[in-house]
Order: sequence, then structure tokens, then C-alpha cells
Amino acid sequence: MANTHLYKPNLVIVISGPSGSGKSTVIDALCKADAALRLSVSATTRKPRPSEVDRVDYHFLSKSEFEAHIQQDSFLEWAEYGGNFYGTLKSEIVTAREAKKDAILEIDVKGALQIRTQDLSPARSLLIFIIPPSFAILEKRLRRRKTESETELKKRLAIAKSEVLEIEHYDYWVSNPEDALQQAVHQIQTIIAAERSRIDTKLIETINPLLGIDGAD
Repeated sequence: MANTHLYKPNLVIVISGPSGSGKSTVIDALCKADAALRLSVSATTRKPRPSEVDRVDYHFLSKSEFEAHIQQDSFLEWAEYGGNFYGTLKSEIVTAREAKKDAILEIDVKGALQIRTQDLSPARSLLIFIIPPSFAILEKRLRRRKTESETELKKRLAIAKSEVLEIEHYDYWVSNPEDALQQAVHQIQTIIAAERSRIDTKLIETINPLLGIDGAD
């Protein structure tokens, strides 16, 4: 029987940006605005904070559990920071696909570059980098948190500059100005809508039977 449904790609949407760029706030707004998005829950070996819930904020794993997943090739990407492991389980992408949703991931540049090199078929990656309007504003945002020493803050700013230099590996960039959250959210929604409508060979394969064309020359 002919396929009567057009192909719809499953997107793995990666959103990265320096600490202080506002990516978490942007992603939260995106997920609330688009029911077809599913936030991927990262795995980590760090201890949960008092307000955090397992499998909601993170998949909290022991170091041995995390290492077992590495041996089993269960991660789409993973890295070690400050003595703790962080990663994205491949099962998160499968769960989104089975729910007919696009997965959205908040990960750093290292993780994004790992995903860029992988074949995600039948899904397709979409990498978006969020940058602050200026480094002066980024520094202002980080200082406003009052969670880091001066040395730690300077280290974060240095890391931010090195991350921005990797922007060439991304598909799109979005600025997140002060008091303009909806502007950034709308721009990303436009990008996602365009990617969902991108013409590729799999779409053509579903158009042919829809038109009664068997694909033979």
C-alpha cells in the first residue's frame, strides 16, 4: 500500500553557548512554546542538589554506572568536567523519536562537536550557538550571579572566548540581548521550522508513492 504520509525528519537540536549566554532560559521558553520539542535529560556523576530530581533534572549515575555506559557505547556524547562525568544517552534521542518529537539538547561545544561527527540516521543534527551581545554584558551577567570568585569568573570568561571561536562548526548563531528573550526564541523557532521543511532524498522518496510514482525511470 502506498505511503500516504510525507517524510518528517527527526531533529536532534543542539543549543550551545558560553556560561551566561542565557541558553537554559531560551531552551525552557522554546519547549513551552513548541509541544513537538522534547528536552533531552543529560546524565551526570555529580551529586544531585537539594531541589533536583533524578530523571527530571539529570540522570544521576554512579561513576561505575557511567563508565559501564561508556563501554556499552550508550552515549551520544560525553565529557569530564571538574572530576565529574556528563553525557547524553542515546536512549534520550530514541525516546524523542518514538514520541514523534524533536530532541533538544543543552550541551557545550565539546559535546556538540562529538555529535557533529556522528551518523544520527534517521535523525538529523541541527547545531545552534547562542552568543551574548558583547563580552561586557556576558561578564555583567556572570557577576550578577555572585556564585564565583574573581579567579573563577575570569576563567569562565576565557573559556567563553575559546567556545565562541568554535562557532564555525555550528549551523546557525543567535544573539540573546538583555530583555529580549522572545526575540531569541522567535529566531530559533524560525530556524527549526525551516529545518523541518528542508527538502532531502527521504522526502522525495515519500512524495513519489504519494503521487503514484513507483520511482522507476
